[in-house]
Amino acid sequence: MDFLIVYERKNRELENALLLKLELERRGHKCEVCQYYEGRGFDVFKLGKPKIVLVPHLYDTKSVVRNLSRFGVITHLINLQYEQVLSDKWERLGHHNPKGEAVKGIHVCWGDKTARRLIDAGVPEQNVKVLGALQLDLLRPEYRRAKSLIRDELCQKFNLDITKRWTLFLSSFTYADIAEERLRMNEAVAKVSLESFVGLHTSSRNEILKWIESVLIKDLDNYIIYRPHPDELNLDKVLELERNYPNFRVINDRSAKIWIESSDNVYSWYSTTVVESSFLGRPYSILRPFELPDDFDSVLLKHASFVESYEGFEADYFKGDSGRIFPISESFIAQYYKVDRRLPSFAAYCDFLEELAISGSVQAYEVGFREDFLARCNSIAVFFAYSLSRYLRLDLEKYRSRSRNNFIVRWFLEMENQIASRDEKALIEESLSSIVYGGRDCSEGGAKVANELVSSD
Repeated sequence: MDFLIVYERKNRELENALLLKLELERRGHKCEVCQYYEGRGFDVFKLGKPKIVLVPHLYDTKSVVRNLSRFGVITHLINLQYEQVLSDKWERLGHHNPKGEAVKGIHVCWGDKTARRLIDAGVPEQNVKVLGALQLDLLRPEYRRAKSLIRDELCQKFNLDITKRWTLFLSSFTYADIAEERLRMNEAVAKVSLESFVGLHTSSRNEILKWIESVLIKDLDNYIIYRPHPDELNLDKVLELERNYPNFRVINDRSAKIWIESSDNVYSWYSTTVVESSFLGRPYSILRPFELPDDFDSVLLKHASFVESYEGFEADYFKGDSGRIFPISESFIAQYYKVDRRLPSFAAYCDFLEELAISGSVQAYEVGFREDFLARCNSIAVFFAYSLSRYLRLDLEKYRSRSRNNFIVRWFLEMENQIASRDEKALIEESLSSIVYGGRDCSEGGAKVANELVSSD
C-alpha cells in the first residue's frame, strides 16, 4: 500500500477519497480508503509497509499521535482540511489552525485565503499547498452528467416523483437542541464556551421550519428535501414535519452536490455548500430569520444578500427561475476556492502526491512515550469496538432512542452511519470511473477534454 486515505464523514468525504484512489491506482500506485473507526484498516503494531496517509483534519499534536498510532508506518501526513471557510470567531480562536506537531504535516488548501491564514498562524509556507477543492471536480463541464439522469437515479432510490419540482434545503443546524454531553465535548475540543451557538442554531432552525411548513400547506404537490448536516444529530422536530407532510422529505444519503445538481430550488442557512450551486450556475438563496452576530457568520456568507422574512421566503419560493439571483459575488468565492480550468483538482493532488513519494523525504514527528502509549491503547479499544459491532450485527434502530444518554450506543451508531461497506464503495467507484474515465483520456496529469474546452474559448 503506497497511500491510505482516511475519511470521517461519509457523505462529505467518501466520494472525494475514492476519486483520488481511482486516479492513484490508474497511475500504478496502491491505495486504500478507510474510515477513522474502521478497525480493519488499522496497523497499530506497525507491521505494514510505509505509506503516505491523507486525513480529513490535523489540528494539533493529539491528532498527529492518533493517526500515527492507528495507521502504522507513516512517511507523510497530508491534511485535506474539510473545514476551511469559517466564521470570523473561529478564525480568531484559531482552533482550525494546525498547532504543535501538526504544523509539520502538509496542509492542502482550496484557495489563497485559507493558505494565507495558515501561514500567518505559523505553518511553514512549504507545508501549505493550494490545490483546489476536490468536491468541485465533478461539477466541471467535462464531468457533469445530465440533470435528468441524476434525478432518475434519485427517484428510484428514494421513491421520488421525477415530474414534481424539488426544493432543497441544505441544513447546518449542528447545535440545535444539542445534547449537553456532546456540547461539553465540543467545548473541550474548542477550548471555548459554545453556549451561544445553541440558541442561534435552535431558534433559527425552528423559525425556518415554520416557514417551510407554511409553504408546504400552500404547495402540497412539490417536494421540499431537507438534507441534514452530518453532525446534526437531533432531528426530532424535522422528522415530525416529515410525518405530517408527505412531500417533505428528510434525506441524508448521497453527497450534497448530487442533490444540488438535481434540485430546482436551493436554500441554505449557513452551509457554504451553496458554493457548489454557484459553480453549477444554479441560483440559490440564504435564509436568515434572525441576524447573526458579525463574528459568528461565515467569512464568505457574510458578503451575501439574505432572505430575512417569511414573506420574502414565500415570494422567493414561488417565483420563476428567471427571477432568481446569485447572492454571493464570484469575486468573493474565488478567494476561497481556486479553480484551474485546465487541470481538475484530483489530478493536481495526485501530481503532488507522486512528487512527494518520489522525493524519498520523511516527516519526523516528536511524540512522547506516554502520548504514544495512550494513543495506542485507545486505537486498540476502537479496533475491538469495531470488531464487536461487526460480530454482534445489532439492529441499532431499537436502541436509537437511547443514543443521547448511552455512549456505547452512540459509538455503534456512528460506526453504522459513517463506515461504508465494500459494496457501497464499489458502486461509487464504478460510477466515478464511468464519469471521469469513460471514453476520456485523463492522462498526463489532467483531462484532455478540459484542455479542449479552454482552447475553444
